[in-house]
Amino acid sequence: MNRAEIFKLDNKSLLKLINQKYDVKLQSLKDQESLSQMWLIVTSLLKKGWRIDIQAYEKKIKVDGILLNQGRPMTVFAQYGTLPEFDTVVEGICRLALIIAEET
Repeated sequence: MNRAEIFKLDNKSLLKLINQKYDVKLQSLKDQESLSQMWLIVTSLLKKGWRIDIQAYEKKIKVDGILLNQGRPMTVFAQYGTLPEFDTVVEGICRLALIIAEET
């Protein structure tokens, strides 16, 4: 699955895939309900050497993953000139984590 397909996933499909790939039990993409389970995904990415950059503003949320590759930072989104905006931090982490799982 490529990143365009991951961005087209509806919430139900996204939750199903992320729960399977990361062995978590996310029930929704709402931050108030799922931040603790989502942090398990972040922890697994950190253990693989990823740094997770979360920018939360009042009306927008941006998430990116950064990995040092031979001393040079490689990002999931910023290297292409823009960061996508998400409705929640949980959604951003889920889509980021699926892209990382599929592309690395």
